[in-house]
Amino acid sequence: MKTNSSDSFEKQMIPKEALWGEQTQRSLHHFNIGHHLFTPTFIDAIVCIKKACAETNHEEDLLTTEFYHAILFACDELLQGHYADQFPLHIWQTGSGTQTNMNVNEVICSIANAYQKKVYQEKPNNENKQHQNRKSKIHPNDHVNMSQSSNDVFPSAMHIVVANLTREKLFKTLAQLDQALNKKQIDFEGVTSVGRTHLMDALPLPVSAIFSGYRCQLAEAKSAIENSLNSVFQLAVGGTAVGTGCNAPPNFGHKVSTRLAQYFQLPFKARENAYAAVSGEDALLQYSGALKQLASVLFKIANDFRLLGSGPRCGFNEWLLPANEPGSSIMPGKVNPTQCEALSMVCLQVFGNDLTVSLAASHGQLQLNTYRPVIIHNVMESIDLLSDAMASFAAYCVTDLAINVKQIESNMMRNLSAITVLAPTLGYDITAKIVQKAKQKNISLAEASESLGLLSQTEFEALLYEQFP
Repeated sequence: MKTNSSDSFEKQMIPKEALWGEQTQRSLHHFNIGHHLFTPTFIDAIVCIKKACAETNHEEDLLTTEFYHAILFACDELLQGHYADQFPLHIWQTGSGTQTNMNVNEVICSIANAYQKKVYQEKPNNENKQHQNRKSKIHPNDHVNMSQSSNDVFPSAMHIVVANLTREKLFKTLAQLDQALNKKQIDFEGVTSVGRTHLMDALPLPVSAIFSGYRCQLAEAKSAIENSLNSVFQLAVGGTAVGTGCNAPPNFGHKVSTRLAQYFQLPFKARENAYAAVSGEDALLQYSGALKQLASVLFKIANDFRLLGSGPRCGFNEWLLPANEPGSSIMPGKVNPTQCEALSMVCLQVFGNDLTVSLAASHGQLQLNTYRPVIIHNVMESIDLLSDAMASFAAYCVTDLAINVKQIESNMMRNLSAITVLAPTLGYDITAKIVQKAKQKNISLAEASESLGLLSQTEFEALLYEQFP
């Protein structure tokens, strides 16, 4: 074990193999809450900010060339996936994320100092470089965290990781689902099915139209997410502790954001009002709401699939859902709509996550929102769950979906609401009589028309079905 007494608090015993320092160790001791850790993706976002800040500080002549190269080396090592075990802190910590920011600072510092020591040892000993290195070390606060505060770094990392995950994961799986639905829309062209409102028989409609409706709803949900990203692309970096930019050079946030935009190929920029960026989290609140809209659409789609696939003998039985696995441990041959159920559960979790984000975003005080770890935890979980669930639903439910044409045709023959399309031709009163007769005698509309002496069954069916594709 090693000790660190760089501050006025009680010394902490740090494991020998650890690259972190005093603040990380103290957080491990005081916040051993739950099992949720920050993901490597989120840590990488913070590391990218540290790299961009080091480059900007060096450009501003605030960071020496030697320290600059050492910090960049450390950042690149971390971004290549090395030392992933050096970020052990839990989500449930200080609401500003200070301890995780310092965890990253301390690990970068240790790697950078080791790199600097190695570089000096490999060079000739002229000018007493080794001695100079021992006297001048990189400090986690003074150098790695230069021109920064946890209060602008942490929210900037939140926005970066959300924007990047949206592009790299969420939109890709949303496109997969849309493609699968589009294929079914094409496959089922020409099939007309019973429509249902209030879960009761209604006007017939093309099955392809049902899928076009799903795709339109998903496109609108995607558009809502894209619109919310306009605020997510705006970063708090440069605002430092309370939005004033204290201890940072002029235009620091703009320069760092420009570099981050180049790293990620996303339109990041410093938020014009840094006070709002540090004190609130409206952007991710809006983004989470857009995720909820997507979840609402997916929930509706899952329930439609489940209803139309119910049966096989005592339900709708119009859509034949893929049989991926046995559905019961006691009932032989039973198959359940498991993909629909999994997707539905994910949607419910997203609804709950959005409520947490809403409450957390509304409870900031004065110059800082102190609920940021729980906000990013819930938003990232929603992105991951929705992405995985859409991919699973597309692959194992939509792709192999089939239509029970025989059952659909049988239902169409019994659908009394189909006569609505003949009301303009026959008149409302006559069509109402046909429906009432069909109900009373439990016969088809064509049979009821003939029994009333209006149209023969052949004439009625010809007139009715020419209204449908």
